[in-house]
Order: sequence, then structure tokens, then C-alpha cells
Amino acid sequence: MAIDKTPAIILYSRKQGETSKILTMLTEHFGKQEIMAKGSRGVKSKYLGVLEPYNYISIVYYRKETRDIQYLSQADGIERFPSLHQELGKLTLAAIPCEIIYRSERTGHKNPQLFHLLLETLRALEEATSGLKNILRVFYLHFLKISGFEPELSKCLVCENTSLDKSYFFELDNGIYSCNDCGILTEYSLKISGKTLEYLRWLSQADIYKVSSVKIPVSIGTEMDTILLAYMRYHVEGLVKLKSIEYLEQLLNKLKK
Repeated sequence: MAIDKTPAIILYSRKQGETSKILTMLTEHFGKQEIMAKGSRGVKSKYLGVLEPYNYISIVYYRKETRDIQYLSQADGIERFPSLHQELGKLTLAAIPCEIIYRSERTGHKNPQLFHLLLETLRALEEATSGLKNILRVFYLHFLKISGFEPELSKCLVCENTSLDKSYFFELDNGIYSCNDCGILTEYSLKISGKTLEYLRWLSQADIYKVSSVKIPVSIGTEMDTILLAYMRYHVEGLVKLKSIEYLEQLLNKLKK
């Protein structure tokens, strides 16, 4: 049995028995882990306020390769992101990248690049006062890059034109786009405007802490979200149904009434 120490972000928490929790964490050094925190519930727990979803913490735990759930020995808070827990909108949005990682990552697969992407995403959401969906869009694009499915957004597949003054088709199966005039149309084609492609290009290179200051038209934002989510769901196993996305849509529908 090994004793491991690592920074971690809590993706998901569920009750276990009367006093304990089982936590799914993304750790910096050991990938996704399922960890039992005994005696972690209740006002007298030494972990009070530490083992909450989305918290950035330092943990020591007992790891045994032959078991699926490991056991927590110690946990200390590093960052708790108070506005993510206090503001419903931020809480809802923070759940999305955490669920994407929870459903797509293999247990024990070390992925420090993804760990730091999630940490930067949570920090950016914590700090931002507007443009929160732009932060999520940057997460989507970088998640796809880390996963090996980065879309090709620099030029038309056929004519190699880089200008964005036409209508286009984005191909879900291979992550490329073509001009409407070039005639590439398959069952996996989705219409995409030149303006949407322009914003996607910008977001793929932008600083995640600065994108919240840019206001993207609602119609373009909706088109971006539709295409990015469809593309992720096509290529990444486990993302066909995301409860956090469904909840966000329900919340937005209620606000419109």
C-alpha cells in the first residue's frame, strides 16, 4: 500500500453511510481518483468546508492498486472559490467542466495538463463578473486539444481560403470546415457562419482570464455552443448526456418565463 500526496480538485461528492463521503477527485499527480473520506460529514468533522465540490485542496491518501476506492488520510484547503458556491449561475457553470472530466477521464490516468486547465477555468469563473460562457468555450476548445481532437479552424479544407466572408459547413467527424461553395456536405455537416468561425479562432488563442470582458452576440454564442458540444459528444466517450448542461438549459428556460 502506498501513501500518496497530491493537489486535487473535487469533481463530485456522494454520501456514504451515516457519516462519510466518497469523493471523485482530479489529482495533479495521479489522475482521477475515487476516495473515501470517513467521518467527513457533520459539524464536528475536521474536514468541515474543505471537501466541497470544486474546491482546490491538498490531500494525503492510502492507495492500493487492487481496489477501486482509496482512503483519505488528510485534506487541507488551498482555494475554495466562494462565489462558485454562493452564486447559482457560477455554480451551474462550474459543474459543466467538472462533469465533462468526471465522465471522460479514466481512473488513474495522469493528466496534469487537464488538471491545470480545470484549475484555471474555475479561477476564471470565480473572478469574472460577466461573459462566463466565454470561459467555458475556452475550456471546451482546450479540452479538445488535450484529448487529441483539436478542430482545424485556420482554413477551408478544399480551397484553403482563410477569409471568413462566406457560409460554411463544419464536419463533426474530422473537425474541419469547408466553404459552402466548395460543395463538401456529409451527414456529419453542420452549418456555421463566418463570424462564428472568427470567434472560435479567437477563443482558441485567447487568455482565459480576459475572454469574459468580450460580449459575443447571443446567436453566435448559441451556434458555437451547439457545434462545440456536438463535436465533443461525437469524439469523447461518455459525454452524450451531461446532466449539468441539461440543468443549465432548464434554468435558462425558467428565467425566460
